[in-house]
Amino acid sequence: MQNTVSRRSFLAGAGAVAAVAAGAGVANAAESAGKDVAASAASAKGTGTTIITRETLEQGTWSFMVPPEPVAEGEIAETKTHEVVVVGSGAAGLCCAVSAAEQGLDVIVFSAGTKPLSRGGSFQAIGSKYQAEHGVVDNPELRRVQTGIDQVAGCRMMDMRKWARWENRSAESMDWMIDKMEAKGIHCSLAVPYKDADGILDTPAGEHNFWTEEQPMGVFQGAPLVAKAWADTFTDDLGGEIDYATVAQYLEREGDHAGRVTGVIAKDADGRYVRYEATKAVVLATGDFSKDFDMMAHFAPYAWEQFKDVLTPEVDYDAEMVYTGLMPGTGQKMGLWVGAGWQKTYPNPCAINGAVSGPTHCVVDSFWGINLAKDGRRFHNENTNFAFGAYTRMNVKGGVAFAIWDSQYAYTEQQWDGLGCTIDNVNGDAFLPTDPAGQLASWDAAVQAGRYLKADTLDELLDQLAAQGLDKEEAAASIERYNGYAHNGLDEEFHVNPSLLHPIETGPFYAAVTPASTFLCVMGGLRCDEHCNVLDTQDEPIEGLYEVGTMIGDFYAGAYNFAFQGQNLGACCTTFPYLLGRDLAEL
Repeated sequence: MQNTVSRRSFLAGAGAVAAVAAGAGVANAAESAGKDVAASAASAKGTGTTIITRETLEQGTWSFMVPPEPVAEGEIAETKTHEVVVVGSGAAGLCCAVSAAEQGLDVIVFSAGTKPLSRGGSFQAIGSKYQAEHGVVDNPELRRVQTGIDQVAGCRMMDMRKWARWENRSAESMDWMIDKMEAKGIHCSLAVPYKDADGILDTPAGEHNFWTEEQPMGVFQGAPLVAKAWADTFTDDLGGEIDYATVAQYLEREGDHAGRVTGVIAKDADGRYVRYEATKAVVLATGDFSKDFDMMAHFAPYAWEQFKDVLTPEVDYDAEMVYTGLMPGTGQKMGLWVGAGWQKTYPNPCAINGAVSGPTHCVVDSFWGINLAKDGRRFHNENTNFAFGAYTRMNVKGGVAFAIWDSQYAYTEQQWDGLGCTIDNVNGDAFLPTDPAGQLASWDAAVQAGRYLKADTLDELLDQLAAQGLDKEEAAASIERYNGYAHNGLDEEFHVNPSLLHPIETGPFYAAVTPASTFLCVMGGLRCDEHCNVLDTQDEPIEGLYEVGTMIGDFYAGAYNFAFQGQNLGACCTTFPYLLGRDLAEL
């Protein structure tokens, strides 16, 4: 079946985008999507000025609102017809492809990248068989995940039906995933839980990491292993086909953008246009939109203002753990052009991390000792996680933070959790907990590597930090007050739990300088229901169009806060695509 798509039909979809722009809290972007594109966000990059002005908006439309010219039928070199077309070869798209193909559906995957790809390594789940095998039961401590997410996000426009579906089905999808990974020689482990002294930021033992003997650090590098295993399962075991280096151009939708989405027009590595026709569903799994500066300025303006001099325009579809932006929002834009609604949560939350550097008691911690800004003053309660810490640090001058501690700090724990340590210690001796002597040795190694500073006296250490912009006099006064709080057991400024207050008095002394917060990606995009069916601006489902992965709308609010490690990989990139594959088989 072929579709002839007119420019007028495209602009009908773009008109819906204009409505989204008006409803997202920013001035109406344009009266007509046919106007010339305004040189908005990209042209203002690096100027240090606010780039969203009414004058700019009235000159034209945001670039992402303008669809491309449709390809003439004579230019389409090939049509590939399958029941399900998955756009994207990340963990989410490939997981969905495996799930659907396993149910007997005819599935094809195509991707702008040249390989299966994912980032990170933690997959959150509740009640899996691996947890049961290691004494972690499905109990209220684990079930508090949803309540905790409600609290940290303020319930602001989040779709709690999605959260409930993940919570109730995550064990099923994780058990399935563990079996699939073991079949490819990839093992599961479970990160150690974290107990917050105040009982607020507790992290239950739900962080499933995947590893091999050759790549044991699952917490950081497990997701690429998983993506490769999904691809191998799909092609080798299920006979699926993946077309790499093929970039989606636009969706095709019947009935002047009122009917079913029937496929995708894409351009392959040879520059040929290919129609991927879907008789059941198109599943978008194209990642975030941080490489589209207009989308960032419009849908995540706070992050754009903070990181616009860090984000770069060049798109690398094979990018792994980079901090200059990831993907150009291909799926989000294609959905908008055919009438999809934008998520209701505004602004879009981002994955921002990089709290104050220094020896931490858990991977997700900020440094517990004193945290100072350039003015030499503390700026938050130091008992927080590294995402919350990063956000508070964005409010101080230059975003720079200084951590200071003494040699006695090594004895605040008899055993420090090693990076990658798991509850069953399957990752090997290199990642087992260390004792205080081991901590001191690791700090001295960090000094030699240039990551930490060290001095015999506190005054000498402050001199070194003053050379990097710290107000020495104010910092000395802050440390003196902090030491008093530690001795008295009462923090009169930020009310840190007394058990976490440790005086800075015993030499040698150490410090770390954290230059800026780190941007990884922006979360969300198209509006969808809990079954991942994309919705239009009236909350009606668009037949044949689905989304999975990072681009799922309204799952997060405020910030991707890392309060529960691996939430995105566990929910948006595993549970939801797994369930969607099953759902599509029932259509």
